[in-house]
Amino acid sequence: MDGLGVMLTSLGVGCKVGKKISNNIWYADDLVLLAPTVTALQQMINLCHEYAREHNICFNEKKLYA
Repeated sequence: MDGLGVMLTSLGVGCKVGKKISNNIWYADDLVLLAPTVTALQQMINLCHEYAREHNICFNEKKLYA
């Protein structure tokens, strides 16, 4: 999944924190996408969808909390 993180970062869209742009945060098997606009978020979702299709990965958007 490191490849997806690199690809997301290379999009150049996301939330500006200081002088850096951040658009993805990973923790274990969780992924958070950060976007300042709906258009930027859709770009990242499209990239994740394509990556998942190419690598036979299934993202689960539902999260159960205790």
